[in-house]
Amino acid sequence: MLTRTPVSTVQDFAADVRGVDALRQTAKTSPKAAAHAVAQQFESLLMQQLVKSMRDASPHYDELQSSSTDLYRGLYDQQMALTLAKRGGVGLAGSIERQIEIMQNPALLKTMQRHQSRQQGELAPVTGGSAAANSAALMTARGGVTGKDLASAASGSGFVDKVLTAAQSVAPTLGVSPQLLLAHAALETGWGKKPIRDAAGGDSHNLFGIKATKDWQGKTVDVTTTEYVDGVAQKRVESFRSYDSYTEALADYAGLIRRRFGEAIGKGDDALGFARALQAKGYATDPQYADKFASVARRIGKQLAGAASS
Repeated sequence: MLTRTPVSTVQDFAADVRGVDALRQTAKTSPKAAAHAVAQQFESLLMQQLVKSMRDASPHYDELQSSSTDLYRGLYDQQMALTLAKRGGVGLAGSIERQIEIMQNPALLKTMQRHQSRQQGELAPVTGGSAAANSAALMTARGGVTGKDLASAASGSGFVDKVLTAAQSVAPTLGVSPQLLLAHAALETGWGKKPIRDAAGGDSHNLFGIKATKDWQGKTVDVTTTEYVDGVAQKRVESFRSYDSYTEALADYAGLIRRRFGEAIGKGDDALGFARALQAKGYATDPQYADKFASVARRIGKQLAGAASS
C-alpha cells in the first residue's frame, strides 16, 4: 500500500514562525508534497474555527477566566487542530489537496472526469454510429430531451402498453409507482421508437442503455457508438446487455437502482424526487432533466388514468 512520508518542512508546532519559509522551500523542491502540506494547514485552520465556535458556545466561569487562561487555551486549541490535521483530520485535506493540484495542472480535471466516466461504465451513452442507427437517441434524456421527444407522448400509448406489465411487477420492489419506470424508459428510448437492436434487427429489450460489464453473464449486443474524449469524437464498439423480455430488463434495472441510486428508492409518485436522485448520482447532465422527466410521468399518468376509466 502506498504510504505518504510526512513533510518535515511543515512546522510541527502551531507557533513556529519558520513554518511559512519552510513551506516555500518545500514548494520549490516538491510541489505535490507542498500541496499536501498546504491542504493540511487549511484543514487545521478550519478545525481551529470549529473548536473556537465550540469554546464560545460553552459555559464560562468567571473565577477561571483571565487573559492568560484565554491565551494558553487558544494556543492549545491551535496545536490540537494542527496535530489532528496531520493525523488525517476530518477528511477535508484530501479534497483541498485535489483542488490545489488541479489549479497547478488543469489537465488533471479531465483525467478525474474520465475516471468517473469509467466508474459509470454501466451507463455509457450511445451518441451515434452507423450500426446504432436505430438507437441514436439512447440516453438522450441524460444530455437533454428535446421538445419533439416530449411531444411523442401523444403517440406513445403503444409503448406504454408493451412495458406496463413489466413496470407493474418491478415498481413495488423499488417503492415507486409504475409510471415513473415507464417515464424513464420512454425518455431513454424515445418512446420505444429507437431501441437497441442486434445485428439481425431483433430488439434487445434494453430500455435503459445498460452496458454489459465484466460481471454480466447474459446475452449482449454490440453497438458502434461515437463518444467524445477530450473533445475529440471517437468511434467505439460497445457491448450492451440484451434481455429476453421487458420484465427481465426491468428486473436488472431495479438491481442497478439499488446498487447505484439508493436515494431514488421509495419515492412513490414523486417523479421530481426520483429524477433528481438519479441526476445527483450522475445519470443525467441536462439541468432541466428532472422537469422533463416529471412532464413525461404526468402524461403517462393521464394515459393510465384514462385507460382505467374507459
